[in-house]
Amino acid sequence: MASLKELSVRSAIRGLALIALLAASAVPAATQETNASKKVGTERIVVTPPTAAKPDAAPTPEEAAERAPRPAPPPAVAPSIPSSSPPEVHKGETDLPPAVAKMRKRLLDAAYAGDMQKLKIAIQSNEMPPVFSVNEVSDPIDYLKAQSGDGQGMEILAILTDVLESSWARVSPGTPQEMYVWPAYAALPIDKLEPPQLVELYKIVTSADFEEMKSVGRYTFYSVGIGPDGTWHWFRPAD
Repeated sequence: MASLKELSVRSAIRGLALIALLAASAVPAATQETNASKKVGTERIVVTPPTAAKPDAAPTPEEAAERAPRPAPPPAVAPSIPSSSPPEVHKGETDLPPAVAKMRKRLLDAAYAGDMQKLKIAIQSNEMPPVFSVNEVSDPIDYLKAQSGDGQGMEILAILTDVLESSWARVSPGTPQEMYVWPAYAALPIDKLEPPQLVELYKIVTSADFEEMKSVGRYTFYSVGIGPDGTWHWFRPAD
């Protein structure tokens, strides 16, 4: 049997071995902690200054023309015809271009039907709405009803029939301003009308109205203008 001394030595050796083992296992953890502490640090943030905007390349002539603001078309107005060159006067639809005759018939059909909605459809068929006043009109149908003595537009439709069934004049033929105007007296010197023309005019206005027109030198009641392509340009009193 081992002596007491031998047992003591063995125990001491085992103790030393256990201490060495524990020390060895502690080294990796310490190393990991050290490495982790080395990896932690402040991150450098680099701020890139904004780059100055580069000017756009010069547009091509086509792009420049496309970007250019388009002027609004001037409102259509009853023409002023020099007395030295009065236009030819016609009646009915025989000498009217087909597109003009079609629009005239469309307006007459709506007027004789007493149907403001049919008139509205004719208004909406235009690329631009016809001119009804020197001021801007938000709703043409409401405006025409307000101008009608009965409040429903029937009186204004009756005026439209009288105007469109009177003589008409072709104004500025062959030019961009060419227009077919009813009544023709809107384009004629008011003080030089012949008796048959006066009779027709009195179907549209009263004698008192005519006297006022002579004092200003021109026709001032309602007129209609239709372009050669059938576009309805206006129905309103002269300025």
